[in-house]
Amino acid sequence: MQLCYVRFRNGVSLPMNIKDVIEDRADSLSPQLRQAAEFVVANPIEVSFRSMRYIAGKTGLTPPTFSRLARSLGFDSYEALKDACRLAAKDTYSGYHDRAEALRVGHAAGDDSTQFHLAYGQQSMRNINETMVNADPAVIDRVAEIAHSARRVFINAQMGQRHIGAYAGYVASLAFDNWEVLGVETASIASQARRLGAEDVMICLSVMPYATQTLALARAGREAGSRIIAITDSPDSPLAALADETLLAATANQHFFASQLGALYLLEALIGLMVAKSGDTIQANLKRTELFSRLHGEYDERT
Repeated sequence: MQLCYVRFRNGVSLPMNIKDVIEDRADSLSPQLRQAAEFVVANPIEVSFRSMRYIAGKTGLTPPTFSRLARSLGFDSYEALKDACRLAAKDTYSGYHDRAEALRVGHAAGDDSTQFHLAYGQQSMRNINETMVNADPAVIDRVAEIAHSARRVFINAQMGQRHIGAYAGYVASLAFDNWEVLGVETASIASQARRLGAEDVMICLSVMPYATQTLALARAGREAGSRIIAITDSPDSPLAALADETLLAATANQHFFASQLGALYLLEALIGLMVAKSGDTIQANLKRTELFSRLHGEYDERT
């Protein structure tokens, strides 16, 4: 599901801010729709998590009014309007407790969150689809080439993205000998970072709220002359400002923590493309890795 309003920044397409959308169409809205629109602008967090029925009851309007508002603003559905509100909410606050409270209260009221797993699954699919559609194949290919030709590839993923960085490092290590994960190896981050040089690449992951250690390490890499690849949630993020190349991941979520699926999709696509472009050495590495794993019984391989 794609938002109809799109603007371009540095060649990247982004859903337009809901406040901008409403301001553009305000003069064409009926009094009822204008009342609904004013509530949406003032309460993007609540709209992003509550059902249409709940919002209608709170405003004294009918649920179809909000469906009409969505179409009048150029969205293909009320769910698309809620997606835009999630983007606005992300810019409004970064506290987890507000999102958790919206979920808790909504569930107690018998709101849409009673089918949480369905809403979560639908949003997850939208995140992957949005990330995929907005990813420029030329940029993905260029990033894969940059990483493939690097002396070393460092993964810089701290705080909430640490687990994704560790996973990517594990998968890449099955095929490549030159990948390291900052902060996960037995060596200290400082001893890893001091080896950064102009022939290296640092793949950095961070979404709002942005991890200060991720940003500090990205600055250190940039000062050392390393190429910086950012996987983040906005071209305006502080991480993107430090990067040579930026890949954007959709992070909207039905619960209190930003979705990591878009970033995971980009990492898996990048590593897969690098293997696809590789030669016999990588194939040999994978065969040796599998052989060692079997000899030492690392996995229970059932047929």
